[in-house]
Amino acid sequence: MPSNSIRFKLWRKRLWTLLITFCIWNSSFSQDNSGYSILVAGHAYGAHAGANIGLHPPFLNKLHERTDTTVAALFLTGDIVNVSNPASWAQVASELNDLGLTSYYVMGNHDNNSAGLSVFNKKHGGLYYSFSIKNELYIVLNSTESDRSISTTQLKFLNDALQKAASTNKRVFIFFHEVIWNSQEKYKLVRSNSRSRYAEIKTVSNFWQKVYPMLTAYPSKNFYLFAGDVGGNPDAVAAFCDRWPNVTLLASGMGEVADENYMEVNILPDTVLFKLIPLNDGVEMKPIDWYNVPEAPLYISGPEFVTPPQANVMYQLSPVFNATSYKWNLSNGITGSSDTTGIELVFDNTFKSGLITARAVNDGFGESEPVTLEVKSAVYNTVAENTIDSGLIIHQNQQSIQIDYHSDNRSKAFFNIFNSSGMLLYHNEFYLGKGLNTKIVDNHLIGKGLILFELLVENKRLNQKAILY
Repeated sequence: MPSNSIRFKLWRKRLWTLLITFCIWNSSFSQDNSGYSILVAGHAYGAHAGANIGLHPPFLNKLHERTDTTVAALFLTGDIVNVSNPASWAQVASELNDLGLTSYYVMGNHDNNSAGLSVFNKKHGGLYYSFSIKNELYIVLNSTESDRSISTTQLKFLNDALQKAASTNKRVFIFFHEVIWNSQEKYKLVRSNSRSRYAEIKTVSNFWQKVYPMLTAYPSKNFYLFAGDVGGNPDAVAAFCDRWPNVTLLASGMGEVADENYMEVNILPDTVLFKLIPLNDGVEMKPIDWYNVPEAPLYISGPEFVTPPQANVMYQLSPVFNATSYKWNLSNGITGSSDTTGIELVFDNTFKSGLITARAVNDGFGESEPVTLEVKSAVYNTVAENTIDSGLIIHQNQQSIQIDYHSDNRSKAFFNIFNSSGMLLYHNEFYLGKGLNTKIVDNHLIGKGLILFELLVENKRLNQKAILY
């Protein structure tokens, strides 16, 4: 039998081997599952009238302040230099070298001449290219080769890159300069830099005809697209974000707006997060989803029956998180004015029926689809009180009002009661159960006279009016 000394040495050797194996495995596991970040900056030369020949000075200052060591790369999404000449490109190279960041160039219209082509060919081997970081595929395209579009040659390059991508490449990051998706009518009011606005780009961009279908052909992959032609005009937006089924559209820029910024993208094992970094002190950027055309409001609350002539009738619009104002449109016989979620209306003695329509507005991005409420004059309404056509059944006694509603499934509901002037008397949010549901409201909370009961459930609006005594 081995001596105790030999057994101890064998045991210690095995333990050491196991420890080394665990450390190697743990290190590999950590590397494969740890996150990293990239930085994305558009219109990086800054202001058209700037004195700098290299990168925008406030942008450089912010980068020098960073201490984050997880940054894998900096992407400059076009208009890297104001004047494309050897001196400007040398200045940019020197500034990036001082930062110690791995950088990738995207061709912009200011960069696109013989000097810029020479720089791109030397740095990246071409004007469009692809590579991988960890397990993600990165593709850089040139939207200036075919003016504010993706050329036929690049479409083939993109298609080949996607076909060759490994099945494990679940996320793909694509970069170009102009906001070529602005050819979609949805974005007709988005104030990007002038070359990328809807009126200028709608007849030249092939994004929705050629590029987008190529991406949606891979529904198991998530695509993140970055443009840089924002922030460079005094009236321009400084960022953009919209989400389609498996395609996220993003833009960030600087130069001539107070909220100029660059974007930090944190790429984690199970998600991708976006943060806008302001270049100017005292500026606080909003969450990335704010920088988009607003969604339509969910509903307009208020009486559907009025008794003209009637004034001071209140209507309330459900708020939209990124709206800077609201636009109301009224049918003939209805007057009132507001740019907020609430409006006080007057119905004249000619009013019989009409529509109240409202849209959410985000200045610089556009208007939402409308939400509409039909209103009728009770004078011309022949429907009897307490009818059950709406699905609401109303019972009343001296102490309370009972409202019954039959639901086919469990769902969240909003219950409101208004008086004849549109004043909200009662509000409650609750979940309907499957089957018959009952709400009981004390009479003293409501009062007497013509009352409107409203139930919002599953994108449906159920209304019932009754005269309470």
